[in-house]
Amino acid sequence: MSLRLRLNLLIAALNLGFLAALTWMQVDSHRNSIHEEIAAAHRVTVQMLSTAAQTSRIYGSVPATMVNFLQGLGRIRANEIRFHSADGAIRYVSPPSTYKTGRSAPEWFENLMRPNLDATVIGLDGDGVTRIEIVPDASRAILDAWDSMSEIFMLGLGFFIVLHSALLLFLRRLLRPTEADVEKLVITTQELAENREVTRLIQDGIEEERKRLARELHDELGQSVTAIRLIATSLARSADATNLAQGAGKINEIAAGLYDCVHRIVRELRPAVLEQPDLATALNDLVQEWRSRHRDIELVLKLEGDLGDLGEALTLGVFRSVQEALTNVLKHAGADRIWLSVIRRDGSIEVCIEDDGSGQAKKLSGSGHGLVGMRERMMALGGRVSAGKRPEGGFRVKIELPLSGESR
Repeated sequence: MSLRLRLNLLIAALNLGFLAALTWMQVDSHRNSIHEEIAAAHRVTVQMLSTAAQTSRIYGSVPATMVNFLQGLGRIRANEIRFHSADGAIRYVSPPSTYKTGRSAPEWFENLMRPNLDATVIGLDGDGVTRIEIVPDASRAILDAWDSMSEIFMLGLGFFIVLHSALLLFLRRLLRPTEADVEKLVITTQELAENREVTRLIQDGIEEERKRLARELHDELGQSVTAIRLIATSLARSADATNLAQGAGKINEIAAGLYDCVHRIVRELRPAVLEQPDLATALNDLVQEWRSRHRDIELVLKLEGDLGDLGEALTLGVFRSVQEALTNVLKHAGADRIWLSVIRRDGSIEVCIEDDGSGQAKKLSGSGHGLVGMRERMMALGGRVSAGKRPEGGFRVKIELPLSGESR
């Protein structure tokens, strides 16, 4: 449901509520007014006819006198008069009202507005057979109320339509830039989703290329270096000349260094964690190697939770991010101590790298390292990276990564 539609419905509901409240107030006001009017008219009529009945008794010939009186009296507002003779016949019924002849309010409206007033009977003899029956008649007053309320309702409905149309026009002009912005946000969100997928594909391609390079280095260059070492060893054993033996030894030494270098590059391109996906083992190996190479910096490792079944993509993402964070600290922080924690919680992995250095991590570009590369890698996995200064000094990088359905 769009914002404009929600606002339209809200405004319509408020206006209709106001119109309904106004209508009910009018109904209640007219109902009270009708009750007061009919009750007052009925009291006056009863008093007048009671006086006439007493007069007719004084002069005798009650039926004839009362019928003549009532015929001369004619229609009394808001009351219907009937005269019953001693034989039970109705000798007189007041004429119908000529006010708005042929019209009446709807039955449901009459039932709603009709006052609860009983008919009054005035007895003209001892047994009450000869009598005058006075019945309250609110039909004309109710019809007046119906006409009045119909006019008010139509006026209110017209006002509602005009006001609602004006508000719709105002909202349309007001929300036109907002809707355009929303459309832009939708397009931007779609583009971000597409970029995220592209980033994931790029990361996958990078890992595949690293895997291929590691395999070629191991298969091709590794075999060649091994052959050089074997030849150099053979020459050193069989040579008689001192210089030849020294040269062969030098070849062997260089080949050994080259062999170690190749293995180190292979481990960096394709760490052991990918062969046996166990993040805890890989991080422990990484920390041990890092400590051996940087003895002047203390690195504290904290692992919590089961880190052995995270899947290759997530395991590799965490491992690479830790590598990049440690490299960034080494290059820019000037730290004496580093704290690395990897904690598995319900549905997520939290990684935190903190240092006590005085520098700040910088965004490096071109090779996927640094905060930029870290954020791109985590974005491809649905995670996020936050970085900033620690209150006690130094820098902190925090990674929050949701676990996939298979890893939970």
